[in-house]
Amino acid sequence: MNLTSISSQRQIRFGEVIRSIISESLIREDFFYNEIDISTITVSFVKMSKDLRIASVYIMPLGGKNKDQMLQFLNNNKHIFQKFISQAKLRSKFTPKINFYIDDSFDEAEKIENLLLDQKVQRDLNNE
Repeated sequence: MNLTSISSQRQIRFGEVIRSIISESLIREDFFYNEIDISTITVSFVKMSKDLRIASVYIMPLGGKNKDQMLQFLNNNKHIFQKFISQAKLRSKFTPKINFYIDDSFDEAEKIENLLLDQKVQRDLNNE
């Protein structure tokens, strides 16, 4: 891992605050969109830019259903989340701009697990 990709404690703390605000707003806000069940969204983590001006919010819907639709819906309505963040009285000079992304780490973990369960890999592991 290179040093430029390591987040500072401040970035991590601020990201966790933003994550909790967005999670709470998903619960409290009434979204009038029948095709997507907003209550099934998990906010996995938030990665902050070094200057704390941009928050990359990683989400995953329960079961991975309608993830592209959900992502588009959230990005089209990010002004609602910006409002919640600005009202949170953060100790910051500005409200970070947010962008939503799909968290594919669950898919990657499943691929790795399936590889490890493969018979050829098991044979190689047992020969060590």
